[in-house]
Amino acid sequence: MSSRRRRQIYLVGFMGSGKSTVGRLLARALGWQFIDLDSIIEAGQQMTVREIFESAGEPFFREVEAAALAEISKAEPAVIALGGGTFAQPANVRLIREAGGTAVWLDCPQEELWRRCEQMQNRPLFRDRLSFFQLLEQRLPYYRQAEHRISTGGRLPEEVADEILRLKIV
Repeated sequence: MSSRRRRQIYLVGFMGSGKSTVGRLLARALGWQFIDLDSIIEAGQQMTVREIFESAGEPFFREVEAAALAEISKAEPAVIALGGGTFAQPANVRLIREAGGTAVWLDCPQEELWRRCEQMQNRPLFRDRLSFFQLLEQRLPYYRQAEHRISTGGRLPEEVADEILRLKIV
């Protein structure tokens, strides 16, 4: 890979942190394309993420996710919203780093994440409050590996997108 930084921003974080909403705003502000990894997977598999988990299991989903990530990592310039577990897979983190993009963790307080997600019925890896917080705790060490951390708690998506633009990473 050349030493040139590619024009890709990968938004990392737990479900409900604002990756898709902020990603669309950020892409629009930059004049870049926006790619939602979960949407790409769902279109390719013609099933929701939850249906994939239920019918084929998490290992199959992670294989499909890694393949989709490898493909969309060729897009440039792009703002890419990752699934909540994508950055918790070491091979995916390596791929993102090798692609030369920048990972930005959208960090949100746990209780706010819960309020945003508690009514969701389409999430495959949590069924109740306890499993939600256990999953979040498992993923936090991975999210902390992102190059940048932006707090989304109590903030409008526009404010978060503006803060990412001020990072001068593009």
